[in-house]
Amino acid sequence: MAPVTLDEVLADAFTADLAEHSDDRLTEMAEQTRALETEVSYLRRLAQGRIDILGAEQDRRSAGGSIGELIAALPQILAGNETRPPVTTSRVPVQLAPEGDLTWRDGLETLVADDTLANLPLLTDADLAATLDRLREFEQELSGTRRQLHGVIDSLERELAGRQQASPD
Repeated sequence: MAPVTLDEVLADAFTADLAEHSDDRLTEMAEQTRALETEVSYLRRLAQGRIDILGAEQDRRSAGGSIGELIAALPQILAGNETRPPVTTSRVPVQLAPEGDLTWRDGLETLVADDTLANLPLLTDADLAATLDRLREFEQELSGTRRQLHGVIDSLERELAGRQQASPD
C-alpha cells in the first residue's frame, strides 16, 4: 500500500468517482485515511495535554505557587474535567497510536515535540502566553482536519456498505 499524504486524502479528487474503485481499493483508501486520522488525533491529544499544562503553569504563576505544586498536580491536570461524548456517537479508533510521524504543513507539530515543558520555569510570561496561543490555534486546526478526515472515512464506508447491501450473498 503506497502511503498517501494528508493533502491527497483531503483533496476532492480522493473521494471522486468512488463507484469506479474496487472493493479492495476502497478498503485500502479507508485504511490509509484511518491511519492519517490516528496521527492527527494523536497530535491533537498531545496539543491538548500541553495546553492544559501550560494553562496550569499560568495559573501557578499568578497564584505564586511552586513548580513542585505544578508537578504534583499533573495527574489531575492531564485527567481533565471535560465531558466526553456518549459512546454511541464516538468513533472507536482501530489503531490507538500512529505508525508514522505526520509533518504539519507549517511545522506546528514541533509545538508538541519541543522541550518547552522541560524548560517551563525558564519561559517568560510572554513566551508562555505566546506558546499557549499557538498551541490553541494548532489544536483548532487539528480538530478541523479530523472532522474532514471523518467525512472522507464516512464516504468510503458508505460506498462499501452500499455495495455489501447490494450484493446477493
